[in-house]
Amino acid sequence: MPLTFSAIKNSACRSLYLTAPAAAALVTLTVNAHADAPSVVTSIKPIHSIASAVMEGVGTPYVLVDGASSPHGYALKPSQAFLLQGADVVFWVGPELAPSLKKPIETMAKNAVTVELIDASGIHQLDIREGASFDAHDHDHDDGHSGEEHAHDHAEEEDDHDHAGGEHDHEEGEHEHAGHEHDDDDSHADAHDHSGHDHDAEHQHAAHEAVDPHIWLNPENGIEIAKIMADTLAKQDPANAEIYKKNAAAFSKRIASLDQDISAELAPFADKKFIVFHDAYHHFEHHYEIEASGSVTVSPEALASADRIQEIQGKIRDLGVSCVFQEPQFDAKLVSVVLEGSSARSGTLDPLGTDLENGPDLYPQLLKGLSSSLKDCLGGAS
Repeated sequence: MPLTFSAIKNSACRSLYLTAPAAAALVTLTVNAHADAPSVVTSIKPIHSIASAVMEGVGTPYVLVDGASSPHGYALKPSQAFLLQGADVVFWVGPELAPSLKKPIETMAKNAVTVELIDASGIHQLDIREGASFDAHDHDHDDGHSGEEHAHDHAEEEDDHDHAGGEHDHEEGEHEHAGHEHDDDDSHADAHDHSGHDHDAEHQHAAHEAVDPHIWLNPENGIEIAKIMADTLAKQDPANAEIYKKNAAAFSKRIASLDQDISAELAPFADKKFIVFHDAYHHFEHHYEIEASGSVTVSPEALASADRIQEIQGKIRDLGVSCVFQEPQFDAKLVSVVLEGSSARSGTLDPLGTDLENGPDLYPQLLKGLSSSLKDCLGGAS
């Protein structure tokens, strides 16, 4: 990694061998090494982690929703608006996950290449499950349908499946992806330029009103996201194209190996019953062939009603649920209330890597952490 200015400064103070001209030369080299690297802004920590892996040795991306913040109702800070204004590339999941970021990205990052990953070719999509019992939807869009193709799928299914009821706050907001122009020159270049309209607003709404936005929790999607990033960055920064593609290949190999380990770890728990805090894990569950029996809350920002709590408590009792999972971004008291009178254990699942250090290792640590938490709670480990 290149020396930062502060590192050079501190080293110069400690050593008699680093002369002023030498220090100046090192500073110049450091600045030049990053001068041509694109400014990349990402929405959430897992997406930032994948971008960090792809950009390693070239530059470091920025993240908007950091720490214990939730993307579902996030409020952009003034300093982050500045980042968007100076961005060359923005990678985000889309308004289905973070509706409040839609307008700032469109207006402040209007000169950037913006990639809505949920729309990208090759990304596996799943529908949001409805109700406390997850009884309604379980459609896998494994062909990576996006935009109009996905809208067509929903149009065919609407006679049999009601998409009302919105599991997440974002379903109540707008889902118009106005001003997006797809680059057809590359299989992964779903970078959306805000200068044109590729999709009709009604098609976009139909395509996304019931899609689960937690796409990164499927490791196959994580690998695909890395490829999309490498392709996008290679176009913006041809001088470092080979580095991006080499990094993406190394990342993919690492995640594929981890995927096999997690599959083996979770295989014994395929029939175990558990409840999640909110419906954030469908992609993870579907990939590893486990299945939650319901969620405590419809939306992570909304309090669960008394009726819903009673429904979940009944499910815990009737199905012999082993574990109810909370999330570090939200108050654990609600899970404690749900567990009253039962022998089920409580555990923690974190879909964002709240307590993990940002960087290329966060994403694999996040996946491994989910697997370990499920294993420990469902297996009865203390």
